[in-house]
Amino acid sequence: MSMLNIGMSGLTSSMAALNATSNNVANAMVPGYSRQQVMLSSVGGGVYGSGAGVQIDGVRRISDQYEVAQLWNTTSGVGYSRVKSSYYGQVEQIFGSKGNNISFGLDQLFASLNSALEQPSDIAYRQGVLSEAKAMGQRFNSISQSLNSQLTQIEGQIGASAKEINSQLETIAKFNEEIQRSGADVPASLLDARDAAIDDLSQLVDIRVTEDANGMVNISLAQGQPLLSGTTASTLEVKPDPSNPALSTITIKFGESSFPLDESAGGSLGALLDYRDNSLMESMAFADEMAVTFADEFNAILAGGTDLNGNTPTQDLFTYDPTNPAGSLKVTDGFTAEMLAFGKDGTPGDNSNLKELIELANKEFTFASIDVTASMGDAYSSIVGKLGSESRQAQVSEDTALSLQREAQAQWASTSGVNMDEEAVNLIIYQQSYQANAKVISTADQLFQTILNI
Repeated sequence: MSMLNIGMSGLTSSMAALNATSNNVANAMVPGYSRQQVMLSSVGGGVYGSGAGVQIDGVRRISDQYEVAQLWNTTSGVGYSRVKSSYYGQVEQIFGSKGNNISFGLDQLFASLNSALEQPSDIAYRQGVLSEAKAMGQRFNSISQSLNSQLTQIEGQIGASAKEINSQLETIAKFNEEIQRSGADVPASLLDARDAAIDDLSQLVDIRVTEDANGMVNISLAQGQPLLSGTTASTLEVKPDPSNPALSTITIKFGESSFPLDESAGGSLGALLDYRDNSLMESMAFADEMAVTFADEFNAILAGGTDLNGNTPTQDLFTYDPTNPAGSLKVTDGFTAEMLAFGKDGTPGDNSNLKELIELANKEFTFASIDVTASMGDAYSSIVGKLGSESRQAQVSEDTALSLQREAQAQWASTSGVNMDEEAVNLIIYQQSYQANAKVISTADQLFQTILNI
């Protein structure tokens, strides 16, 4: 009976190996699936010290947690750099497009003013100046509207990201609970599902993951704020910033404790906060500062001159809402070409005030929002150049992050991924083993029948 038992153990082991290999092949295209391997060992105790067959010790999930952690880390890097690259690319277009470009608009406006020098009383030239002034207001309005659209989009993404993080943390907490209940026999599919949920979380924030003695994971942000402890998950709360209700703040609630979350969170959420609180706020502040400088300077010079009828102006050329200068800047309603104060002494053909307007093209101003002292045109060109440089750097960072992620994925796949060629060879080997063990059982049966017949 020893030969029969040995054959049966081999048959069972071969079938188990075939099942594991078939499962690997079936799940080869499933993202995050870690290949499985049947663990076998020899059974001792046979006659004269020979073996008594083979036994199945279990099914092993092939996974290197260091490689998995590296994959999570690179996923956070991709999430961060992709958001920065996208928004910097957008804001570069906002400031750099010909329709919005303030430098180009200023060139057109000063060109129309220069055209009016010889005949400052000609209504056609005056109308040309007024048209360019209106176009300048539209340029500022368009920039402001686009920047505010970005802010609205970012705020929406921040709220959605917080909800997604809360959902993922709850999911991982439930996986932890199931793993704890499973004891020593944890289904490999459950571990894969938990790793996949952690990977989704790592795209949103940069995390650190540790595993306790019970197989449950604890998760914190890179800066140490707790997100998950066993089956207890934190909750992210999004509320308006008291100092600026247009912006939201995020707080991590863990039990009775609260922790602020800022751009150091990393991942796509950290990138949203970083871009919003730095580059976008700077761009919005500059657009407003430039609008105020432009409007106030033109209004001040025009207020000291005389219009086409020799009268002192009673109305400013430009008007704006001080709480939203760039978004509200426009030529004052009812302002006409005749009201442009190109003269100073009220005599026909006087262009002395017009000359002062033209000199604004080269006058330098200090723009605190970007720490630049330059003419209005040069200051605008400065921020366009800065945004262009930051956009290119963000694209390079995204390319680098994607390259690191691909390397991490390749490293993970070499250990945990399914190699179809290898699995195909295993299928042949285990099939032949199954057939050989079946032959052993058949031979043992024939021998047993022979003995009975004797």
